Amino acid sequence: MDNDNKENFSQTWWKWGDSNKSFHLSDYPKLKRFLENKWEKTLIEDLNLSEDDQLIEISTFTLNDFQDYYQQLEKSQFSNENIDRLKYGFGKGYQDALNILTNKNLIVPDFVLYPESTEDVRHILKKSEEHGVAIMTFSGGTNVTECFSIEGNRKWVCALNMQRMNKVLEIDDISLTATFECGIYGPQLEECLNDKGFTMGHFPQSFEFSTLGGWIATRSAGQESGKYGKIEDMILGLKAVTPNKTIENRDYPKHAMGIDVFPLFVGSEGTLGVIVQAKMRIHKLPQSHNWVVALFKDFESGSKALRTMVQSGKHPAICRLSDHSETKMLSLLSNSEPNGLKKYFQNFMKSYLSKKGYDKPCMLMLKFIYNHTNYTTDIKQVKKLLKANDATILPAYVSTNWEDKRFSLPYLRETLIQHRILIDMFETSTYWKNLMPLYSNIKNALDQKSDYFRNGGIIFCHISHIYNTGASLYFTLMTSQEKGNELQQWNNIKEIVTSAIYDGGGAISHHHGIGKAHRKWYNQQLNNDERSLMQAIKSYLDPNDILNPGKLFDET
Repeated sequence: MDNDNKENFSQTWWKWGDSNKSFHLSDYPKLKRFLENKWEKTLIEDLNLSEDDQLIEISTFTLNDFQDYYQQLEKSQFSNENIDRLKYGFGKGYQDALNILTNKNLIVPDFVLYPESTEDVRHILKKSEEHGVAIMTFSGGTNVTECFSIEGNRKWVCALNMQRMNKVLEIDDISLTATFECGIYGPQLEECLNDKGFTMGHFPQSFEFSTLGGWIATRSAGQESGKYGKIEDMILGLKAVTPNKTIENRDYPKHAMGIDVFPLFVGSEGTLGVIVQAKMRIHKLPQSHNWVVALFKDFESGSKALRTMVQSGKHPAICRLSDHSETKMLSLLSNSEPNGLKKYFQNFMKSYLSKKGYDKPCMLMLKFIYNHTNYTTDIKQVKKLLKANDATILPAYVSTNWEDKRFSLPYLRETLIQHRILIDMFETSTYWKNLMPLYSNIKNALDQKSDYFRNGGIIFCHISHIYNTGASLYFTLMTSQEKGNELQQWNNIKEIVTSAIYDGGGAISHHHGIGKAHRKWYNQQLNNDERSLMQAIKSYLDPNDILNPGKLFDET
């Protein structure tokens, strides 16, 4: 690679979120000290983008090629700049970060296109099919399952950046629906609705930097799903463009008119078409909310209390029951050391709770939201139910630290990785009767099939997204990186944990999606007839396999 084919960039393009925000492990002294004591080592930041790691070859897809292929687009809708190819070529998973930090041969799209209308998307897909250009649809770029990895031998790969298609097309305040273009970001969508007294109620942790189209394409779940549902519960209809077709359903509140086609695109991860518009349910803004915080003596009794609560008709918007390991980890995320009266009170509470049998406490946080202000009776009933399951009720303000940081916690990822810490998340869902067996199965698999715990590995978990029939388990793993073997170390852990989820009867994903990372297990669950059906649909909508090839059921 000679200097004429190189370009240098800011070292922030690969990181989470707002480049003006900076988070460092040293900002969390209790967490840093805990990890250093656990692993008996001093944590230093020594995994960084070196000068060479920031360089990729200049694209051979030129402005002349663009003007020849896509005559209806303006020059401003095209980029082959290295910084754009990098920014729109990766997600935000641990494996993405490692590839960027350790790989000298990054594979990125050849160019980026920015459609501004449905007609632009039709033109791009039609011409891309004619010229053999693979299309990787990019929205906010917060995916963590390698959905943007480039698979197979393709002459050209285009990142289709949907962010300019961000209009609010209609807000129906009588029927409580709203129609949007799918490149709209979460904050922009909510601001438009809030101004008119409404909300869609979808707040994933990636809310600030993800888009409606990405939510739909990956079956996203927001943190307030207990009130508003997952994204598939919110969507009434959509418009999707394929290389030679436009699919748009006529939508109704409910109907009995045979088979709906539009749900095929929900969770399709860019493999069947580009979702350009969607009609969504909206709700009046809540007038009030109330937090209930409690401690349980163990994870299982907390799980039982949640099941009893939700099956009795009490549905919190947010539910988070942390196991003991996560409860301890949450206590380490404050930015300062306790001192004086605060330290005395904390030590007193630990001693008091230990004497009461809370040696390994598990914290529960519930947020209830209402369209009225008379919720006292409801909250009293919830607290009574929790106490009947041996819970101790804590002051509601205990939830403040988590609530204030719930959208900023992902910023910690990069500083942990740069301090040579493997940090990754795995999530699943299962029925209530299988929840605790699955929880144990995953930890047992790590113990029996690896040296993860013997090498100081940490795993912690919380229950969230609770339903009458079951719930989601969300695991976080942290361990010291094996220098020089970072990706293989992650692959080995990924294989053990995801196989344990699959073998234990859990969904491969509850809300992160499939991408490349989960494709193996997704295909294991499909029988031959299901796979043939899906491949027939793919062949009809995308006969030349230009739409995000190599994902979901496509193992080419």
